[in-house]
Amino acid sequence: MELPKDLTTGIVSVLAGLYLTRDAQNTPIEILLDQEVFIALKKAETFSGDVDAQWAKLRRFLLAALGLEGTVGTAAKAGYVMTQHERIFAGARILTDVRPIFHLDVSEKPNSAVIIHMMRITHRDNSENKMDQCFALDSNDIRTLKQLVDRALKKEETLRSLMKDSGVSVLHPKSFF
Repeated sequence: MELPKDLTTGIVSVLAGLYLTRDAQNTPIEILLDQEVFIALKKAETFSGDVDAQWAKLRRFLLAALGLEGTVGTAAKAGYVMTQHERIFAGARILTDVRPIFHLDVSEKPNSAVIIHMMRITHRDNSENKMDQCFALDSNDIRTLKQLVDRALKKEETLRSLMKDSGVSVLHPKSFF
């Protein structure tokens, strides 16, 4: 049975949150579940009917899922490690304009122009607050950025190969985020 994507994403987010909480508090998972999760779920009136039976079933699932260090634990920590920065890239857009160069007499038809690219980078902080920064670029700047991106991708390939040869798996962010 395949779960809907939003439900799957929600479950993964809850498990990652519990895993990181356990890791941060350095608390055995059983204590975290029994003393914090169960109490919070009871207080929120999540259970209906036989609370003890429902909790026992959910607790078994959570213990098993949170015991998956190589998958759930790694994914939870990877997301945290990747986003521990002041600003996190959220998106970008480049708008390109032609700007005519007018003569002193602005009623005269311009006979020259420049092409300008405006790059807007959207970033967020750890509280999900989004901000934009805009940069004016010319064609030389665009070529420089392209060279920098190409170089970064080659360096990543080299590092991935190095890590693979040493037996370390490098996670791909789109695999779990």
